[in-house]
Amino acid sequence: MKSKVGPDAELWSRGRILPLRAPFATTVWDYINRAMPLNREGTLTANEVYALTAFLLNINGVIPEDEVLDARSLPKVKMPIGDRYAPLPEWKPKTPRLKGYPY
Repeated sequence: MKSKVGPDAELWSRGRILPLRAPFATTVWDYINRAMPLNREGTLTANEVYALTAFLLNINGVIPEDEVLDARSLPKVKMPIGDRYAPLPEWKPKTPRLKGYPY
């Protein structure tokens, strides 16, 4: 799937969306810490959560591959979208969540 670029592109067609949906790197860390791995949520060590967060931020072009994340460096990471992250869409029961969302 080729990514579309620009402010008018549908959210799901923009390719990697982590930097668009997470306003702060600490949000990514918190989600991973609470929700992963599937069916064993909350079992990762803090170092594993930092490593996975760093990996995801790196493949999304937010931090360089050699950047080390820890409790001091994580809050300093600047997400590329800044405070203009994608807002939650309006949603009503029994309607699609987002245009183009697979479910």
